[in-house]
Amino acid sequence: THLTNSSLVVAVSGGPDSTALLYCLADLKDDLGLLLHVAHLNHDFRGKEAEEDALFTTHLARRLGLPYTVEKVDTRSYQKHHGISSFEEAARFVRYDFLSAVAKDVRATAIALGHTANDQLETILMHIIRGTGLKGLNGMSEISSWYNPRKPSHGTLFRPFLQATRQHILTYCKNMELPFREDSTNISIDLTRNKIRHELIPLLETYNPRIH
Repeated sequence: THLTNSSLVVAVSGGPDSTALLYCLADLKDDLGLLLHVAHLNHDFRGKEAEEDALFTTHLARRLGLPYTVEKVDTRSYQKHHGISSFEEAARFVRYDFLSAVAKDVRATAIALGHTANDQLETILMHIIRGTGLKGLNGMSEISSWYNPRKPSHGTLFRPFLQATRQHILTYCKNMELPFREDSTNISIDLTRNKIRHELIPLLETYNPRIH
């Protein structure tokens, strides 16, 4: 409620989580006095599939009558230039720098992200594996700040879906007959988060089915 009468940049990848987030916010915008701006970044990694994601997001924004910003960034070059070992980490910096820049340009109060309870679990497990203190065990917060010392770049992040599971989101999309895109890299276990999602969490569920 503290974001009532605010301007929000909505990060939309085209996947089910961000598509559901955009439709929910669009449905609430008049009642809450929200001004929405759609933002989509092509990480220049998945070729034609990524180009189609950008086109899908553009059509989505136009259908809802919302302004939008769609850009493409060479994430591999960013990773090499800054000496970042993980592509996932480089992509995160590139993505949040882009979203922060859009928020600054449109004078938005915050950046809305579609992270769910499943993302929260994966994030906490990643922190544990890499080594963390109490802060890392807290995971993501509904309201937090982004800061990149390399730029510097900063912004306020808003995650309203942290209490919703991925299945809740898929059920919502099905009931609302919302089309969305599927990222083919989500099934690849070459990425750390996907290994946690597809291998570690199913294993932990054999010990505790309610690990989430």
